[in-house]
Amino acid sequence: MKTIGICIPTIEGGVVCHQEIGREAMRRGIAYPPIVTHTPLYAGIKQAVQTDDFDSLVAVLSDSINRTAKAGADFAIIPSNTPHIVYSETAEKSVIPVLSILDVTADHCKKHGYKRVGILGTTPTARRRLYDAPLEKRGITSVYPSESDQDLVHDIIQTQLVCGIFLDETRDKLVRIAKQLAPHCDAIILGCTELPLILNEENCMIKVVDTTRILSHAALDLATKE
Repeated sequence: MKTIGICIPTIEGGVVCHQEIGREAMRRGIAYPPIVTHTPLYAGIKQAVQTDDFDSLVAVLSDSINRTAKAGADFAIIPSNTPHIVYSETAEKSVIPVLSILDVTADHCKKHGYKRVGILGTTPTARRRLYDAPLEKRGITSVYPSESDQDLVHDIIQTQLVCGIFLDETRDKLVRIAKQLAPHCDAIILGCTELPLILNEENCMIKVVDTTRILSHAALDLATKE
């Protein structure tokens, strides 16, 4: 069994990812694998993203991953969508393989036969169209909210969700945006690892693609693969 390394850019999503690996192992009736985690300073990641300082972002992420490798990790995951802006560069500087949340999510969408999927996430995730290429490669079209709604989603993520603040009025705003996307797609990608903490299929009334748990399950698959 391989050891999983988790680079945790944001605590809320990272904790869910870590926990889900263990819970999914229990559902499968198997022992959960060894897990090594490292949490880099979020302020540094946030600043690097805001200023397009991608060299600094790569340095922070690869250093975190390499710390998990030194502690015994055989491969790593980054349970956060936005840092995947520099996934390729980070993977190159990492001494162990790194699973992409973008690819495993796109694989999930293809497996379920989705042809059009909505994207909810931070402004960098949406405006830089992080999911477009992996989805298009699998014959899937991306659908986005209006710019004003996208800005609202971003503000909610940055000022509330990553801080562990989950308000009913906030949920209502996000549900409204999801429901406006729903008629135009088969499912909605929750492209921020904190969004599944406030949105689900019941309140959105459409299939949702939980990137946090999909990445967790993919990591478990790899860790237990013979």
